[in-house]
Amino acid sequence: MKLFKYALYTLGGFALLAVIGLVAAMMIVDGAFLKNRLEREMKEDFQRTLVIEGTPRLSLFPSVTLDLGRTRLSESASDKEFLSLESLKVAVRLMPLLRKSLQIDALSLSGLKVNIVRAKDGSMNFADLAGKPEKHDSGEAPHTESRGKPPAIHLAGAKIENVALNYRDESTGQTIAVLVPNLDIGPIANEAGGAIAFRADIRGTKPQVEVKISLGGNMRLDLAKESFELKGLAFEAKGGMDRDTLSATFSAPEVKVTPDKATGAGIAGSLTLRGPQRSVDATLKVSAIEGSAAALSIAAFVLELDAKLEGNALKAHVETPIKASLTDRSWELPAVLANLTFSGPAIPQKTVTLPLRASLKANLAKQSASADFSTKFDESTIKATFAASKLQPLHAKFDLNVDRLNLDRYLVEKPAAEAQPDKPIDLSALKGPQVEGKVQVGALQVKQAKLQNIKAEIKLSGGKLVVPHYSAGLYTGTLSGSLTVDANSNRFQLANKLNGVFIGPLLRDVAKKDLLEGRGNLSLDVETTGSSVTALKKALAGSAKVELKDGAIKGINLAESLRNFKSTLGSKSAQRGNDSGKKTDFSEMSASFVIKGGVARNDDLKMASPFLRLAGVGNVDIGNSKIDYLAKATLAATTKGQGGPADAVGLTVPVKLYGPLEKPDWSIDFSGVLGSVGGAFGGGAGKITEQLKSATGAAGGGVKDKLKGLFGR
Repeated sequence: MKLFKYALYTLGGFALLAVIGLVAAMMIVDGAFLKNRLEREMKEDFQRTLVIEGTPRLSLFPSVTLDLGRTRLSESASDKEFLSLESLKVAVRLMPLLRKSLQIDALSLSGLKVNIVRAKDGSMNFADLAGKPEKHDSGEAPHTESRGKPPAIHLAGAKIENVALNYRDESTGQTIAVLVPNLDIGPIANEAGGAIAFRADIRGTKPQVEVKISLGGNMRLDLAKESFELKGLAFEAKGGMDRDTLSATFSAPEVKVTPDKATGAGIAGSLTLRGPQRSVDATLKVSAIEGSAAALSIAAFVLELDAKLEGNALKAHVETPIKASLTDRSWELPAVLANLTFSGPAIPQKTVTLPLRASLKANLAKQSASADFSTKFDESTIKATFAASKLQPLHAKFDLNVDRLNLDRYLVEKPAAEAQPDKPIDLSALKGPQVEGKVQVGALQVKQAKLQNIKAEIKLSGGKLVVPHYSAGLYTGTLSGSLTVDANSNRFQLANKLNGVFIGPLLRDVAKKDLLEGRGNLSLDVETTGSSVTALKKALAGSAKVELKDGAIKGINLAESLRNFKSTLGSKSAQRGNDSGKKTDFSEMSASFVIKGGVARNDDLKMASPFLRLAGVGNVDIGNSKIDYLAKATLAATTKGQGGPADAVGLTVPVKLYGPLEKPDWSIDFSGVLGSVGGAFGGGAGKITEQLKSATGAAGGGVKDKLKGLFGR
């Protein structure tokens, strides 16, 4: 008995302590305390100024009730207004919260105004209020798993008036204002539904927007029992965008889903957009809903789209059945059938039809998804698979297989765009996701380049995109290499090797130039870092090497030009020759480059043929798009069988290349020519000088014109 008595005393003591604690809390945590605490913490933690006019009314029992008057909150470290409201009242019952039941006795809000700003650097003016997500040791945000059934909800009603949401993008000048005169929500409880009435005006600039929307109907929501009901739901939007008119409707006559049964009439929607430059017609039809919350079934989801924009058009038909489990939060589109037809002047063959077949699955509770995709159009068959073990942040694998693809059939070369300011390179999209996969393409043509048997492995993790190995067949040779892009430091690394490639057809296809023939190897191993294209070019470092055999420089016969140099000096004019069919054959050509600070240095250019030697040294300034290079062409020790004068043997003509890489200029180093002519032809410097003056003087034009004629340029 004593033990029972002590137990009663103990329970009574706990009850008394609870009552004393509640009374103390009501005495200490009053409206003035709450106001001072909130205003101080906003200033100390967020550098924002919070002003609450008057003293808030606060009570803790039987409901947690807060009644605020006029309130204003500034932007961080600024006097600019971020948020303001005229009044707010909310009352939540305290005891049901302990039983995981949310019972809201009152909710009213009036005169809310929020100013959202996106700065030029992409940051939002509310980002600091969101706080930093909790992170694990790995640095990733924790994965949120299901934590049991959600609480039951009871809302006695809500009335929201005169809400204004304003958005401004400082980089584009775009503005959007959403004005909500009223939002009325009737009683919503687990066993009873309530009416919803909503109106809003949306206005904006860049583009000019003025749209009115309305929503009405009845809704019942029971999260604890995983059921909901919609009845007579109707949505309508009308207005304009720039010079276009917009009209949209959506209706759901009756949809009811419970753990035991799901029923519902068809759902329908439409959208129409009309304007001088574009038009859009879209319709949505959803067949009757069957099954239950755990096994929801929709026989047909059908979307029709007909859109035109500045001469381009898209017609689409998409249909699929839908299976879902609201209990497991899983969705499945088991058989997606789609036909997309693109047409317009931007497509070389004017029209392309793309049939798609796909299946998709997603489990939101487990944060997983998978998809299979296939299409066959023109001469191409494409298959792809995708599987994600985690959606946020993304952890996924993929496999892409294409038998053949000619991208030139669907792309049109655009005129060169005007030079734009050097914009920063944004690699932030690489941070967070973890993706790995394989790509295989049997044959690919892009920008007229033709590749075969392409294989590549791709890995993305920790903000680093790595292609550890890729390979392809290229003009009877091979291409292989690796690529790394590190978003953490904006670092790029590339290693490329071309072996046994025929350079002539490659240049003709890609550069539209018929300048060079030969077969050989090219290696490139470079890295760079920087936040813009210019910075990347100026930080480029590494090495490159070219080796060609049994080739030719087309459009000029250097040996013939050098052999004719003596007779040209004695003539009164130098006529431009016919370049067609001329070429300079070589048995081998090689050059290596050391790249530092965006400058590629070459000291060992060598080209050998039976009648000619070519050497060169100089710099190619990639960072500043300039070249400063000296090439020297020398006749070989024999001219037998070439029909040229034997006394031209050993003649060397130095040619200097300089200026912008896009359009370099050239000139002759006359001091080098004088020394070479003196050695090859004999005679003193004065005699040679007179010969040069005679060849480049009164016969018409300057020195460069004479030499252009000499070399057929």
